[in-house]
Amino acid sequence: MESTLKKYAARIERNEVNPHIRYGGKTSGLILDPLREEAPLELLGFGIYQLSSRFITKETRGKEIVLVPQEGEFEAEVNGIRFSIKRTGGPFSLGVRKSNASALYIPCNSKLRIQGNGEVAFFEAPALKEKPPFYLSSQEVEPVSRGDWIWRRDVTPLISPKNASSNLVIGETYSPPGFWSGTPLHLHDKDQPSSGESGHEEVYYHRFNWKKGTKDQIGPYGVQMLMDGKKLMKAFLIGDRSIFAIPGGCHPVVASPVSELIYLWGLAGRGKELMMRDLPEFTYLKSFEEFFKNLEETRKKNGLSQEKFKTLCAPYSFTEEQKVLLAAMLKEKGYEID
Repeated sequence: MESTLKKYAARIERNEVNPHIRYGGKTSGLILDPLREEAPLELLGFGIYQLSSRFITKETRGKEIVLVPQEGEFEAEVNGIRFSIKRTGGPFSLGVRKSNASALYIPCNSKLRIQGNGEVAFFEAPALKEKPPFYLSSQEVEPVSRGDWIWRRDVTPLISPKNASSNLVIGETYSPPGFWSGTPLHLHDKDQPSSGESGHEEVYYHRFNWKKGTKDQIGPYGVQMLMDGKKLMKAFLIGDRSIFAIPGGCHPVVASPVSELIYLWGLAGRGKELMMRDLPEFTYLKSFEEFFKNLEETRKKNGLSQEKFKTLCAPYSFTEEQKVLLAAMLKEKGYEID
């Protein structure tokens, strides 16, 4: 969001504010509080409940909350309405292109009571209007494949104003080992619907498919970036349970080759529909995606001739430099251009 980025960009670049928190799994409650100066956010809060046999009680007042189970079984009560929720085996248990995620939306002016065993992540933000509670079960979620080649990922939408909330937009993204997400680079900083962009803050909660071993020296890792091309150009080494606040700017993330990555994400703004504007200098990657799709339909075992390559490139305004990059990607996908 433009105002949040303006406030924090230079301070993050100078290492005065750290948007990255390595969560140890022991504390329970609100972790990123937008009212605290060290959290580079103005609207969006994020936390984790480590549940036990005792009830946790919370009054939402002017905020709305979305709970997303990470693992375990829980009973939640919202204004007297009860919900039974579970996530068995954690976020990776179903494998690629499937999801066992679920989410519970708690509106403003509500009372939440939750009890159980396991971990529940939550987002909170100012509510724009009062709405009823809503539960999205794991049987109702539908992962969608986005991107192609080394930026292919599976996106699982959970809660948004389209189905439940007034402000919060919540979901999960799965990235295969070594693959990029947040690609092509995009922005949601300015409330400019005419330009295809809205002003939204965001938080990521990163999870890696890794069972900690006694001899691990480094463990799973990836790189989370935060950049605006002006005051802020930073990269952060992330691990399992890394929490990352995104005040604005471009925020691509890449998983290392050693592990799959799932990150839970949440966004909040000031009443505008979420709109993400791709940076013009990288939008040709979406044409690459279309190119790959068309090529799959005409693929031959004897490779790809230079003439055929030129013919397939003809509908696109690729530069020579972009054609070289495309040829390199095609080689990785098994096509030899001769």
